[in-house]
Amino acid sequence: MIGPNSSGRLLAKLVSSVPATVEPSTVRERVGAYYDSYRTGDLAGREALFADDCHLEDPAGRVVATGRRTLHEFFARSIPADWSIMFRLDRVAVVGNEALATTTLTLHAAGDPARTPVDVIVNTHFVFTDAGTIGSLRTFFDEESMRDSDVEQPAN
Repeated sequence: MIGPNSSGRLLAKLVSSVPATVEPSTVRERVGAYYDSYRTGDLAGREALFADDCHLEDPAGRVVATGRRTLHEFFARSIPADWSIMFRLDRVAVVGNEALATTTLTLHAAGDPARTPVDVIVNTHFVFTDAGTIGSLRTFFDEESMRDSDVEQPAN
């Protein structure tokens, strides 16, 4: 946190001057709910966070959904049933109706027992509608953000 006499106060004032129609606490809560839905397997809850005319790129530049129908298809089919994914939400920065979330994704493609899990630092840009739903989501990660995981896998 920044102190009352910190130069950071100038930056905080600048950020708070960006117009917003959604409260920062609501944005943070919905970003958290998005990642929690992976932990709980709540596909319907995840989809409910999005606007009807949403736009999803995963990774950025690869459009995977434009609207509810394709969003459902992407979420229902993008992760094979024998894969394990878990997100750890590390940071959410909120400016206006937008957020940038930094997470660590742990992915294990369990279909191949010789394949080790990987940890991936993923930055996700969210744009919220005036109604507080996710209008746009873009994920950013590359090979430099990937490291083999130290997670031990249970013996079969």
